[in-house]
Amino acid sequence: MKKIIASIAALGLWIHSSGVANAKQATAPIVSKNTANNSLTNNSSNISNASLSYSSNDEQLIAQSVARLNFSWRIAPFELAAVGMSIILKGKKSDFDALARLLASGHDLYVVRVRLHNTGNLPLRVYPQNIKVYYRNGSTSVIPVPDYRFLQPDILRPGYYIDKPVLFIAPSGLNLLRDVRMGYRDSSIRVINN
Repeated sequence: MKKIIASIAALGLWIHSSGVANAKQATAPIVSKNTANNSLTNNSSNISNASLSYSSNDEQLIAQSVARLNFSWRIAPFELAAVGMSIILKGKKSDFDALARLLASGHDLYVVRVRLHNTGNLPLRVYPQNIKVYYRNGSTSVIPVPDYRFLQPDILRPGYYIDKPVLFIAPSGLNLLRDVRMGYRDSSIRVINN
């Protein structure tokens, strides 16, 4: 009985491994090199010349790897109200003093909601500090907030997104929809800023 089970298992492995090899061969090019008449022809001799190493070529895999990120943002009035209430309810005297100095300097605290969507096929490391805010004749970066409700450094898997609020300081009186532009900056990622 054990010999029969071992024989069936060996036969199954043999069938499976030959099927895998055929699947890999099918991904190798089988088009003839004669393309002068712009027609694609399948010559049977090309199938026997197919190389299994073609589909696992490192250069080809690197070329197919895409680090791409869609970045968008929107105003966040509810998050701004929550931050304000948190400062009022849980704030210390030093928090109120810092906020008063900020407002007295002609600046204000802004909260917006950002969405980072990995549309490539590689995991991406994303950081709040890479978000830049442009207004009138100046720019700033967002402020990292050590609170899970705000955007934190993270690894974003392909097909996934993060949608969280961020804070930044800019001159008071800015109209977020008219005066502010935002973008994500990372030279290792192709970023589409919406």
